[in-house]
Amino acid sequence: MNKYGVLKPTRLVYTKTPEPLVENISAPAPYPVDSLPTIMRDAVIAIADYVQAPLALAGQSVLGAAAYIAQTRVDAWSPVRNQMPCSLFMLALGDSGDRKSSVHKIAFKPIELAEDKRREVYELASKSIIEGAEGLTPKELAAYEKSNPMPDDPTTIVTSDCSYSRLTSILIEGAPSLFWNSDEGAQMLGGHSMKSDDRTAVLGGLTKWWDDGRGERIRAKSNADGSGTATNRRLSINLLAQEVAIRHELKDPVLRGQGFLPRFLFCAPESLKGTRLLTLERLERKPEDDQRIVTYWNRLMLLLDTPQALNPDDPTQVKAEALSLTNDAKHLWLKFYDKTEIAQKRFGDYADLAPFASRSGEIALRVATVLAHFSLSKTVDSEIMRSAIALTDHSLSEWRRYACTAQVDQDTELAILAIDWLVSKVEAGNKQWMCFDGRQWSQKGYSSLRSAKKRNQAFTVLLEKKHLHTDGTHYYLNPLLIKGAATTATLATI
Repeated sequence: MNKYGVLKPTRLVYTKTPEPLVENISAPAPYPVDSLPTIMRDAVIAIADYVQAPLALAGQSVLGAAAYIAQTRVDAWSPVRNQMPCSLFMLALGDSGDRKSSVHKIAFKPIELAEDKRREVYELASKSIIEGAEGLTPKELAAYEKSNPMPDDPTTIVTSDCSYSRLTSILIEGAPSLFWNSDEGAQMLGGHSMKSDDRTAVLGGLTKWWDDGRGERIRAKSNADGSGTATNRRLSINLLAQEVAIRHELKDPVLRGQGFLPRFLFCAPESLKGTRLLTLERLERKPEDDQRIVTYWNRLMLLLDTPQALNPDDPTQVKAEALSLTNDAKHLWLKFYDKTEIAQKRFGDYADLAPFASRSGEIALRVATVLAHFSLSKTVDSEIMRSAIALTDHSLSEWRRYACTAQVDQDTELAILAIDWLVSKVEAGNKQWMCFDGRQWSQKGYSSLRSAKKRNQAFTVLLEKKHLHTDGTHYYLNPLLIKGAATTATLATI
């Protein structure tokens, strides 16, 4: 037996039970869609059905749309500070192709249309001012620019390619509110800003915007654009990321310990890929044909038409009233708070999830405020609080599934990719991958792992865990990994 644990030829079919490569992650709990306010619930169900996407993805986007509008119109009640922003940070895990973009497009349609109109007015006004300056002498230009200042940038939504630096500049330059929506969550969580020497400052800055709407950015005099301080701003974040791309970030002690990830409302629904079959009837459907979606859009437009609660002396600042809680709602919240607090004790249900559980009470209050505002309520009642607690509880259960599992090293990650590729090939009918050699792998194997170095990293783990075995020349796939193991009789022997 060599260093890889090579088995000697036996002419017997290899059937040793493969060991798990990673700790099994339990199935997600059902998304609590039925706990949502009626219009929101119906919209989530309708959008998920139309797009053929998981309910949780639709739920996050619909809640995000409600938060976008609410954060400049109402504040949440706080037992410590009396009031706080109702802004939300949200993170959903999903595979590429799980249709998060399609869900978001429908959920945000009235908001995006309003954003487009503001952008059009801004660009026309800017163009007119620029054209008016043509041909002026320097002295005339100075007077012209003083009496014809450029309009403020109306941007309220930033997307995947935005950076923390740019986001902070927009807020400091005068935007009272921003919504950061990205289908590339790995780009944000694992991007340059999160790997630079300024990482701690970036995380601290984002949490400060979330906590109380404050931020600062101090730059050199030679590069002073976007420099300064800002107060009473609002920032919500809605991210989608592939689990494999942010596996390390989900367990990162800095992202967790500094309280950044624990501020996120989290979901990780199972993919529907492979079940999204089409019919002629589906091909003819449009979102506007579903009254549930239209009713939801109408509610968003009604809310958008209400004035934002901006400081009349400084319209760059949000100056909103906090929605109060009814006594019944307070009792429900206190019960939830105490439950999650007690569960953080040693050996408690949330002992390993303390940073997340300790934020759950605050998150529930923010979610409740967003739901109340969407429901046209001036207070948070017990029914709304139950909805918010259900959503927060669901997030905690999702964090527990992912944040408390064992860390996966790079070799194991490569092994997962390799074995998934091999099994998928065999189950698709390519039985030649039941037995192959190194040359075949380097020529036709999984493209990202064809180099000898990466192959050896992955295969060493697979050999150890009995997913593969070798006779020193060929590699053999364990037939017990194939669904039904029905191909055993036809597999290569050793």
